[in-house]
Amino acid sequence: MLFFLLLFAGSASASVITTDTVRDVRWEFEGESGAFSPAGWASEEVLALTRVQAVRMGLKINEFVDERFDPVKGKRAALEFYNEQATVAAQEIFQYKGGHLLLEDLADEAGVPLRTIEAANPHLRRDILPAGVALYGTSLAADEAKLAELSASQASYQEGLEAQYERRRKQVLSFMPDPNTHKLITYTVRSGDYLGKISANTGAKVDDIRKWNRIRGNTIYAGQKLNVWVPKSSGYEQPAAAVAAAPKEEAPKAVAEVVPTDEASYITYEVKPGDTLWGIANKFPGVSADNIKSWNKVDELIKAGEKLRIQTQTISDYSPDKYPSTL
Repeated sequence: MLFFLLLFAGSASASVITTDTVRDVRWEFEGESGAFSPAGWASEEVLALTRVQAVRMGLKINEFVDERFDPVKGKRAALEFYNEQATVAAQEIFQYKGGHLLLEDLADEAGVPLRTIEAANPHLRRDILPAGVALYGTSLAADEAKLAELSASQASYQEGLEAQYERRRKQVLSFMPDPNTHKLITYTVRSGDYLGKISANTGAKVDDIRKWNRIRGNTIYAGQKLNVWVPKSSGYEQPAAAVAAAPKEEAPKAVAEVVPTDEASYITYEVKPGDTLWGIANKFPGVSADNIKSWNKVDELIKAGEKLRIQTQTISDYSPDKYPSTL
């Protein structure tokens, strides 16, 4: 028998999981996270599980996690569902039940790149480790007080995002067209989209889309959510995936620029001693740490004196007087 020791940090306990060593399986990913169709770990002998099958096997699937992709639990569930026996390699895990944690904070504490943690944990759908969910690929030594502090920081961060979304929603409502002739949708920008294309697809005017979302110029980002009032006469219907994702605001994801911009659309921020990407982002309402990473092609490690570009169109309260070209 192969023994697998779970190492829990904070308010945790230790236990042992055993797996039967019978044969090796060549595992691969199938499908997309969160889908109702078959997805997760699969092989020639073992099919991926549908969402219904996975839930029956006790796996979690929600906005934060899809355990069909869990490197251990997902494989074991698929094997059990199809009554197959095979080797599932043991892995060290970190698990915290006291609250959600940001992966970026955990990467800093463990001293490993964020991308390493993301690659080792394909079951995580966002940049958050939910309470009680396994994290693979890192050894983390942090006491209960530190973990509680990180969890409180994540909760505060999420509250800030929700408050920001609510402010934007109220802003949109102040420009609300006649609800008898228009309906409000949350449009998720796709790669290749631009304002003119969105206007043509939805029937909304470009100037109105800018006004509803406080956009200056033409710059939008893949993954960005836009509030759009669509004329009912246009017959436009949201794609099913977009409906499922709206309207709840998610923790920021890395974004890609769709429309090229020139230097005039950026201001320059010089990194000061003690600065972090999260702290710098907080200086500019509407800007996230992932925005700054994407714009400047940097990781979490920044150093004093380094100059970072901040895009002015993303700053929700931008004005040239408040944010000079160089800070």
